[in-house]
Amino acid sequence: MKKIQFMSLMALMLLVSNTTMAQIDSKSEISFSVGAGTPNERGIGEALGEGFAKAIASAITGGLYDPNTTKRDDSSSLAFNLQYLYRVAPKIKVGGAVTYQHTSTTLMVADNSGTYHDAAKANNDYFTVMPVAKFMWIEKNHIGLYSKAAAGICIASNSAKACSGFGAAEKYVDEIKSDKGTRFAYQVSAIGFEAGSKNIRGFVELGYGFQGFAQAGVSVKF
Repeated sequence: MKKIQFMSLMALMLLVSNTTMAQIDSKSEISFSVGAGTPNERGIGEALGEGFAKAIASAITGGLYDPNTTKRDDSSSLAFNLQYLYRVAPKIKVGGAVTYQHTSTTLMVADNSGTYHDAAKANNDYFTVMPVAKFMWIEKNHIGLYSKAAAGICIASNSAKACSGFGAAEKYVDEIKSDKGTRFAYQVSAIGFEAGSKNIRGFVELGYGFQGFAQAGVSVKF
């Protein structure tokens, strides 16, 4: 009788263990997302200073350009995020993320008639690497609600050169050097929502940082 009771108890414990694991059976998660509204977008023109614009304009012979009248045409790509997480506790996942974003700017100088001409262009590439921690507030078979935090470094590569054919500005081409540097990177996503199947889900996040103020993507759990 005691042997039967013992075997029954072991079977019950095994059943409970399997049931618990079934709720969190996916240990790994890999995701891809795109985001917008990063700190990199606010610093697009960092490879081109106003002093450089004035130097170009002042170098033009004949006084055709006004060194005090300049403007920039800025553009940026989305932030492309790749992330891997591993479950270390029922509600906690940790891992790492890499992000790439490109920005560019064209510096324009006005002539005496008020017409703007392209004087120089800059390209900026940003590669970000961050450890990530994700806390699951709700995790069901088809939906999830979570918060996320990350911190790491952003490696910036900025280069600029004068536009070809822009008069005397061409002599400045060799003086505009490519710069590389690092900065502190971060991401705090206050709220994230995911929905789909048990293993493949789409998600959206709202937060602040180098992955974007708003981002959307897809994740695979296995």
